Amino acid sequence: MSGQSFIKTLLVFFCFLFVTTGMAGAQEPENSRSVSGSNDSSLRTAVLSDEEPVEITAEKLIADNRAHTAVFEGSVVARQGKITLYADWMKVFYSEAGDVRRIEARGNVKLIKDAREITSGEAIYYKELQKIVFTGNPVATEGNSTISGDRMVYYITSDRSEVENSRVIIKK
Repeated sequence: MSGQSFIKTLLVFFCFLFVTTGMAGAQEPENSRSVSGSNDSSLRTAVLSDEEPVEITAEKLIADNRAHTAVFEGSVVARQGKITLYADWMKVFYSEAGDVRRIEARGNVKLIKDAREITSGEAIYYKELQKIVFTGNPVATEGNSTISGDRMVYYITSDRSEVENSRVIIKK
């Protein structure tokens, strides 16, 4: 996989992660409280476009082709269009064919798109399970409304979210 193709795959994931986790439709699981919200598929389609350039900066990049990993360290900033991801550290696990299997972002994780923002200590994307897990005091904010909890999980395939020990604040 070429470096540019890998970077595009990485950024498309983070764009998708940010748009789809912004207060997506939820179902209440056992032992947790969930929150429902809107889901804008036209926005998701626009975000997944390859038309805009992708830029990732970090103080250091370590690519290990034998281990099939790429680690970005120090002031990681990934941008595509109006979407920006910040983290102190990010590790991408990929197959021999170059397909992303898992992505871990740690330390001051922040995803921003327009008025939406998600902050957490850690975010992990599991491709095979089609889910994204936010831990480390995750908080989703849109306008004056916030959702926080101990752990936020977004199930991509079923378009379902779970927020454990949730707290929702909606201000007019």
